[in-house]
Amino acid sequence: MSHTTTRADPAQAATSVTPDLARLQAVRRQALGQLKTERSFDAIVVFSQGGALGAAARSHAYLRLFIDWDGVDQPSMLVLAAGRSVLFVTNPFQIAPAAAVPGVDEVVFARPAEVGSRLAKLFAALGLPAAPSLGLCGLPEMPVQTWQSINAALPGLHHADCSAELDAWRVHKQQAEIDGLDRAAGICDHLFERLGGLLHEDRAAWQVQRDIEHAAFMAGAEYCKTWLTIAPWADGPRYLKRENLRAPRAGDQVLLGLMLKLDGYWGHAIRMGSWREAQPEHRRLHDVVLRMFEAALPHCRVGGDLRQAEADINAVLDQHLGAVPRAGLSRFRNGHGLGLAYEEPLSVSAFPQHADPGVAPPPRSLAVTAEGVFELHPNFFIRGVGGAALGDMIHASRQPARRMLVSDLGYQVWR
Repeated sequence: MSHTTTRADPAQAATSVTPDLARLQAVRRQALGQLKTERSFDAIVVFSQGGALGAAARSHAYLRLFIDWDGVDQPSMLVLAAGRSVLFVTNPFQIAPAAAVPGVDEVVFARPAEVGSRLAKLFAALGLPAAPSLGLCGLPEMPVQTWQSINAALPGLHHADCSAELDAWRVHKQQAEIDGLDRAAGICDHLFERLGGLLHEDRAAWQVQRDIEHAAFMAGAEYCKTWLTIAPWADGPRYLKRENLRAPRAGDQVLLGLMLKLDGYWGHAIRMGSWREAQPEHRRLHDVVLRMFEAALPHCRVGGDLRQAEADINAVLDQHLGAVPRAGLSRFRNGHGLGLAYEEPLSVSAFPQHADPGVAPPPRSLAVTAEGVFELHPNFFIRGVGGAALGDMIHASRQPARRMLVSDLGYQVWR
């Protein structure tokens, strides 16, 4: 079964984003139309996995450039052709809310295996060639079943990847997007403020995680995932319930990582401390990771090189590790770009993923451009000793780089 509905009454249209973000999305829809003309495409197709997978999927970020829509746990597809903006959804319960999205002229429901036939029918109605030229974005995350249906229904189609142009739009943040990221950072601040009141000896760490995530949703977040490590010595990020059955005990290290979205924009930060009392060695680890953060921060300004930020983080760590065997050391990525995706394209290349058991590519030189936003979170964990991680959102304005959270980076002792 398939279904088509036209645009809802504008008076009934609902959007979760601010007027400034809505205007920016409209401007970018116009720019997408210009891109279609410049590259002689008959249509542009932007495929998007729903944002329920969080950092595990990236294509949802492309769709949020243009419309206030996220399929959550289902894929969606925006088609721009013949001056019309058509949104394909694969969940029948999303037809009505999708029809109320500003900038959408028509909503088409089709199961994944039917997307191709419905797309061919749409193109025929719009007078497009039987073998159209398509600009595609999000293809790496498109289900094989959907891609096969498109190829079967449109034999001879020509397609080209247009994600590179869209990536450039994502790197250069407009003021409305900076404001959106600031609001997401505000929820992170709120959750760090709540943490002390949620920790208790009779509550397992996984229960505290659920309380934190609930607080994020009640503050307006559309997505929230946490890692919380509560242990005599922190051994790395702990995400799963099975890792977090233990309740805090005096002297335990406590590290909390937040990953959330508000109006499509990510908030992300890490804080660390202890429960009731702090071990001197854990305070020393914090001092080292804070120096790592402070060494990298100056490079996150306009004109800075993020590869140098990575190098300075590593230099500080090497200076302070002393005789710690490398076999007992573990780390994850020290930073990445942040925006509509948890890891924005291009900027990730400057920060290797140290947790990768394979050989990570070497860091690439990457100049910071105006209005970039990054997550900076240096970290290290030493087996049998403890761990340290601090993370904050950084706005690379033309002035010195700005921390977007206001909560203290100092060592916390929660009582």
